[in-house]
Amino acid sequence: MDLAALAPRIAVPLLVVDGDQDVIPGVTNGEHLARLAPHGTYLSVPHGDHLLGNARPDWLPHLSDHLTHTLTGTPA
Repeated sequence: MDLAALAPRIAVPLLVVDGDQDVIPGVTNGEHLARLAPHGTYLSVPHGDHLLGNARPDWLPHLSDHLTHTLTGTPA
């Protein structure tokens, strides 16, 4: 699914998280989507697998910080 055309319309803060070990032939990572979204942020977890199940401690704190800053309006 290619969301590139819709990304500029994503008005809310967007955190895109990828695991670098989740390699699917013909599929690119989410960095491009995050770059196209007006409030997009990209996080790559080098040792993360599919759905990042093997790396939760390495990305969940970033997610909670992102949510906190988004909901409170405070800078990261």
